Order: sequence, then structure tokens, then C-alpha cells
Amino acid sequence: MEDYTPVCEKVRSPVVGGLFYPDNGEETEEQLLRFRMKEGKGLAQAILAPHGSWDISGNIAGAAFSAAMGRAEKAGGNLSGVSRVAILGPIHKAHEEGIFLTDSDCFLTPLGNIPVDREMTDELASCGTRLEINDIPHLAEHSIEVLLPFVKYCFPGAAIIPVLMGGTRPALISVLARALRLVLEPVMDESLIVVSCNLAMNGARELALEEAEECVRLLRGKDAETFGRGLREGRISACGGGLIAALLECGLVSDLAADVISGPIVTSRDEKNRTVYYGALSYG
Repeated sequence: MEDYTPVCEKVRSPVVGGLFYPDNGEETEEQLLRFRMKEGKGLAQAILAPHGSWDISGNIAGAAFSAAMGRAEKAGGNLSGVSRVAILGPIHKAHEEGIFLTDSDCFLTPLGNIPVDREMTDELASCGTRLEINDIPHLAEHSIEVLLPFVKYCFPGAAIIPVLMGGTRPALISVLARALRLVLEPVMDESLIVVSCNLAMNGARELALEEAEECVRLLRGKDAETFGRGLREGRISACGGGLIAALLECGLVSDLAADVISGPIVTSRDEKNRTVYYGALSYG
């Protein structure tokens, strides 16, 4: 892989490397090849990928990124290559509410540093006081980190806009949706949106499947209002549900075709003994 590693002053270091995914470059690239990343030719402008450990859901995440890998080089038409990836992840600490942008210059991966798009990050921060530049939530959260090697492998020259969100209050979702539209709409032809999410979590396997299937149905229909209502009423249990709601509400995927690439697939039980369903979707 060609080396696009930048030199950075402030680097966010991995916290689950060697646990959720390999912590050295050679093993990481070998694992990505086993996920058949070389075969990706899709032109998606937005994807949803799971944030479980790679031995559980890495192949599903790989399928999601493959749906956009055709944009690694200039695709022609209305799309160009991907120069930035807005990667949105949920915060797993229940008490942490807000939208948090990073102050780091780079995020370290086993394949090298990925630069942060500071200009776009600052533009997002200017969209409202609820969008806060604060690295503390980023330092211990894995939902973005586990997908970064895919970003580096698929789009080695791209910068990232890491966004973490805690909470699912409608006002917070609307703030993020508005900011995404304002900042990304003018540059969507050269951008990729990645939402890090797991489709459903429930102590009862049958209920988890029902919730995952409902989540996928609403994602395919791009029904922002019904999705948000399902989230509030507990019929949607997606980890990252607030981010999905923001993606649907922002309108950036409204005119794009939805494709269910994989799932819902049950592959694990989490630390709270809940059944977790994973899946991959794309919009393009």
C-alpha cells in the first residue's frame, strides 16, 4: 500500500488495537485482504458499518467499505475520488451527552496516521454551541477507531472528520443533521459519510431480531420521522441510532438508492448479555 502517512503534532492513539483488531500493519493488511477488500468496486456516498471486534463483525464492515471502494480513484460522472471521510460514532458511556469533535491533528492506525480535516471540523463546530471540540470523549471510545484501518486501506489519501455523539434526544439529532447538511452538501461529490452502528441489542434474541429488521426496513425507506419515533419509543435499539436518525434527517441520502449489503446477522452477545445484530448498508 502506498504510504500517505502525514507527520502530526497531536495524535489520537488507539485504545483497542490488539484487542478488537490487529495492532501491527502487516497483520492488519492480511486481515483486510481476508475480508476481500480488493474486490470492492461500489460508488456509495454513505455507508453504515458495525463497530464490533473484527473477529465478530469485521467481514461485515469490510462489505460496507467495499460498497464505496470504487471511489478510491476518480469515478467520473458526478462523483470524484474520496478526499474526506466524515465518520460518525456513538459514545458507549451512557451519561455522556453531546456532539464532540476532535482537537487532534491525526488518528493513528496500524497502517499509519490519518489526518483530521481541520477546516471541515471547524466548520461543523461553527454550526452551533452543541457541537463541541473536545478530545476527551474520543480518547477512550472505540466506535470510530475500529473502522479507521478500513478508511486508511480504502482511501489512503483521505482526511477524516471524526464525530462522536452521546444521547438520542431529538434536539441533538436535529443539530447534527443541520450541521452535516450545511457543511457536507457542497462537497458530497468528494466525500464519504460513514456511520458506525450496530443494528439492534436486546436480552431476548427474538426481540433483537425484530428490532434489527425494523431498523433495516426504515433505513431502506429513508424514513427519518418514523425512525426517530421508533428510537424514542424503544422499538429501535441500534447502537448509533441517533447518528442514523441524523443521517436520514439531514437529507444527504434522500435521493440515493439504499442497498442492504449484509444482515441483519446475529454474531455475539455483549457485556450486558444482550443479543447483538450487525449489518451493512450503503446509499449511492
